[in-house]
Order: sequence, then structure tokens, then C-alpha cells
Amino acid sequence: MRLIAIIVVFLIPILTYSQSEYRMKGNDKAIDVNFLASYYQQEGNNSAVEGGIGTEHLIDGASMLIVNIPIDSAKSLQITVGADAYTSASTDMIDARMSSASVQDTRVYGNLGFTQKDLGKGLTYGGRVGFSNEFDYTSINGGLNFAKEWNQGNTELSFQAQAFIDQWRPYFPIELRRTVTIPTNKRSSYNLSAVFSQVLNKQMQIAISAEAIYMTGLLSTPFHRVYFSDMNTLDIERLPQSRLKIPLSVQFNYFISDRFILRSYYRYYEDDFGIKAHTASLELPIKINNSISISPFFRYHTQEGSIYFAPYKTHLSTEQYYTSDFDLSTLKSKHMGVAFGYYPVYGLAHANLLNRQMSFKSIEFRTAYYMRNTGLNSFIGSVNLQFQF
Repeated sequence: MRLIAIIVVFLIPILTYSQSEYRMKGNDKAIDVNFLASYYQQEGNNSAVEGGIGTEHLIDGASMLIVNIPIDSAKSLQITVGADAYTSASTDMIDARMSSASVQDTRVYGNLGFTQKDLGKGLTYGGRVGFSNEFDYTSINGGLNFAKEWNQGNTELSFQAQAFIDQWRPYFPIELRRTVTIPTNKRSSYNLSAVFSQVLNKQMQIAISAEAIYMTGLLSTPFHRVYFSDMNTLDIERLPQSRLKIPLSVQFNYFISDRFILRSYYRYYEDDFGIKAHTASLELPIKINNSISISPFFRYHTQEGSIYFAPYKTHLSTEQYYTSDFDLSTLKSKHMGVAFGYYPVYGLAHANLLNRQMSFKSIEFRTAYYMRNTGLNSFIGSVNLQFQF
């Protein structure tokens, strides 16, 4: 309690920083629009649908539209809509035969957010609501956010709270549909996060974040099979009905020169499923000229697996919880790629649209390759087009 009191006393003068000391920058008048599209393909031989064996082949095409609409200098609306269409040989085996109804599906989602700034006090707060729908679940979500900046905008403390309320439409493996049951078809997730960011000097910036994620309800996937070593039988994946995740991270950026920036990131993760993980990444944006930049990046991840995981035909039928999903196994992975950006000073193109001047501001490409020691490999390519009205 004494430590909490000291922290509160320390934060009071920060959060009530005088209006005369600093005034936050207001919104621009322009409407910003980002269109993102990506292609993802993976290959592997540890499908959780087949109990830890079988193809993990998957192809996914995704698109997303993000629109930020300023209402005035302090208020703005954020609209996000998107869709993912995939073809999966893995989920196709839910029916234990190829070319079944589960071979492909589309996920659609959307979010609407509102942000309000108090320019004199350096405060930003707002909220959002959204939805997502796929063949086996429907989700609604909402969130609140709050941020305070001071020290001429060089220091910021932000908080975010989110809730996701999901309802499964249980879809079981074909041979188990008349014999298995689940305790609930609902799942809820609650996220709390805090981020402290600081500009240390003209060359260095740092951000520290902490997050707590609590999940309850059906946390297993109903169409994942598990095969046992002591019986010639199988069941669906069974996991506890609650889970607490704690990620902690730090990001450090160093401006080496006008042409080079070093971005580094480290994340520690732990949950009560027994998973502990470390992730470290480096990115080196290189400014070729005033319009072009190239950014090679590399990420390394190592994970201690869940106490509930075991490979194909390794679990005992007497166990209470079990999964053969290799995402929850002990693993190591590498993720590497390069990003290319073209940001001409006066934009790529201009036109009049609905009595407003439209500017095609920039274009970004990003490609990456992922390798995991379990045998899973994947490729992703994406493009981001930025417009302004």
C-alpha cells in the first residue's frame, strides 16, 4: 500500500500538468484513408485438426480499409472494415475427406471508434465497438482508451481496456458429432494494457508496456482431434475454461543518422497454461532519399510449451485436459523480411472527388518468410496504400 501511495503522489502533478506549459496538437482537417491487402500461404505437417499430424496447408487473402475522419480539431471518428478469405486443407479434414464444405471460409469484421482530445491538458480519450463473424463463431467487442502526454509531447502514458464476447457455433469432427459435448459455446476475453513512452533525446526513444488478458469460457477448438496412447480412440481438444496471459515488452528506437534508424523490440510472455516465451526483433529502416526507404527486419521467438500439449498418440485418456496443437508446443521460430516504402513529398497522384481534393500519398510493400522448428513455414506479402482527402 505504501508503494501504491508513492506512485499516486508521483503521478498527480504529472496528470494535472498546467495548460500554460503545453498544448497538444489538434487534428488536421484532412480525412486519412489506408487500404491494406495481403497474401499469406503456409505449409506444415502438424495439423491440430488431425491430432497433430497431417497437412497444415493454408492460403489466405485479406483486405482492410481504415478511415480516420476529423470532426473538428479535438474530435475524430475511426472506421475499420475488412475481410479474410481462406482455403485450408487442414480444416477441410474436419469431415475426414478432401473438398468438403469446410475447405474455405470468409471472415468479415468492422469497428467504429470515437476519439476526443483535451488540447489544453494533453489528454486523449475515446472508445470503440466492433464485430467479427466466421463460419464457426460470432464476436462483438468494445473498448475504452485514455492517454496523457506532457513534457512538450515527449512523454506519454496511455491505458486501454477491451472486451470481446464470442459465441461459438460448435463444429465437431465428423466421427465424433454424436458422442461429444462441450461445457459452453461462449467465450469472453478482457484485456487491460498500459504503455509508457519517452523521448530520451534527439536520437533515442523508449516505450515500455504491460498487459493482462483474462479469458473465460470455451478456450479449446471444438474441431481439433486428440488421439490417445492407451486406447484406440480419440476425443476433441479439452482445455481449462479460464486463462490468464501476461505479456511485458520494451521497444527502443535509435536514430543513428538522417538515413538510418534502428528499431529494437523485446517481449516476455507467460500464462497459466504453462507457456513462457521470449521474442526479440530488430528492424533497420534505411532512407535512400527523401521519397524512398527500405527496411530489413528479423524476429526470433522461443517458447516453452503448455503443460496440456502432447503430440499425436501421446496423451493418456485419463488426463483432464489435452491438446495436440503445435502452436502450444515448445518451439523456436524465425521471421525475416523487408519492407519498401515510397513517400513522395507531393504525393503520387491528385484528383478531385466529391468536391474534395484527393491525394494518393504513399505506397508500402512488405514481404516476410517464417520458419518454425516444428516444420511449419509460411510466406506473407502485403501492400498499404495511403490516401488523403
